[in-house]
Amino acid sequence: MSRWRGRAGVRTQATAIATLAVALATVLGGVVFLFVLHHNLRTDVDLAVRQQATTLAATIARKGAADVDLAGNLGDTNVIQLVDGQGSVVSSSSELRGYPALTTARPPVGRFAFVSRRLRLDSDAHYRQAALGVRDAQGRRYTLIVAQSLESADASSRITTGLLAVSIPLLLVLVAGVTYAMSGRALRPVERMRAQLAAIDAQSLGARVPVPEAKDEIWKLAGTMNLMLDRLESAATSQRQFVSDASHELRSPLATIRTSVEVTVAHPEAAQWLTMSEVVLEEAARLEHLVADLLLLASADERGPQLRRTDVDLDDLVASEVDRLRATTTVTVVRQVQAVRVSGDRQRLARVLRNLADNAARHAHSTVTFSLSSRDGQAVIEIRDDGDGIPDAERERVFERFVRLDDGRSRSQGGTGLGLAIVRQLVQAHGGSVAVVPTPGLTVFRVVLPLGGGVS
Repeated sequence: MSRWRGRAGVRTQATAIATLAVALATVLGGVVFLFVLHHNLRTDVDLAVRQQATTLAATIARKGAADVDLAGNLGDTNVIQLVDGQGSVVSSSSELRGYPALTTARPPVGRFAFVSRRLRLDSDAHYRQAALGVRDAQGRRYTLIVAQSLESADASSRITTGLLAVSIPLLLVLVAGVTYAMSGRALRPVERMRAQLAAIDAQSLGARVPVPEAKDEIWKLAGTMNLMLDRLESAATSQRQFVSDASHELRSPLATIRTSVEVTVAHPEAAQWLTMSEVVLEEAARLEHLVADLLLLASADERGPQLRRTDVDLDDLVASEVDRLRATTTVTVVRQVQAVRVSGDRQRLARVLRNLADNAARHAHSTVTFSLSSRDGQAVIEIRDDGDGIPDAERERVFERFVRLDDGRSRSQGGTGLGLAIVRQLVQAHGGSVAVVPTPGLTVFRVVLPLGGGVS
């Protein structure tokens, strides 16, 4: 069944399932209908023989058995016998002359016993018999047997069965044809969407699938596909921009190194080898840092940041960054730290703090403040600088790759535009969040991480 479903199309599957469902329903309904019809026809026969037997029993009880003309009470398909207590036929309709008692049933007076059997009279047909215990005017006990042929009822059942045997296949063919046609019509928009998607390539990511007017499931599918195409186009655009920016960033230090070496080689008599070596080392370090950042982001994009989780004391990491900034910069560094422990990758969290600390020190006028606390089961790190601040419209964009804001966030001050993108990637990998908090006169980056191991 699963192999067939894998090979058959949706249209064929829908047709087959609908036809099978209708077939099961109609066959089951037909069987139930035939059973009810047969039961009703038998019930009608029982009522007929019961009514005639009751009428004859009343006559026998009033006049006596000898004065009842059974032949005169013969119906179109009825035969009658009157049997005494010894089982001998006292009287019968003309078709049963010389025929033994039709049944051995001897019900009490006023009670019925029903039985069906085949009688060889003018035709070999089934008869429905009602045996009724009666008593005549003289008090003698008899059994009155009234039988009616079931040929008419059986014929009605046969005709109905034949009609169902012909109509059900015709109905199934009709259902299959209508279902196939309607499913094809319903799937036509899907086929158009498939054709449109097949035609979309890297050069035509701006194309979108047609959206039907009816707001049904296919309308939802088209909308979902277009949203997916929006995301793919955005991802492709970001990737192209990333490659372009990365190429530009890599080209800049390489060009500086090459120019310095070429000038020195061209004028060896006037070369300042110490100055040139300092330039080359500085650009090489910058190049190494940029390549490391690019590799980290590429690895994170491919399979996510690989974390080695342990219990990490954030206050120790913050203290290390404070000491480093105090030793390597001229800004005033303020520390407001509580002891807080989280579950995470110590090296990755140290990278987060270093990137934020370098960013703050690069743009601060005079002061950088570190704060660490725990609130509502979360560790909250805030790094503030008294620089020029970040405009409201740029608070999300600063976390994009290769984004630098004007003036203070220029290439000349050492930024590559990847530090904050790496921060967000690593913080999100730890289940946390990072954002720029609007604060008058300050630039505040807030990192929120889930606690692990409690407060130390």
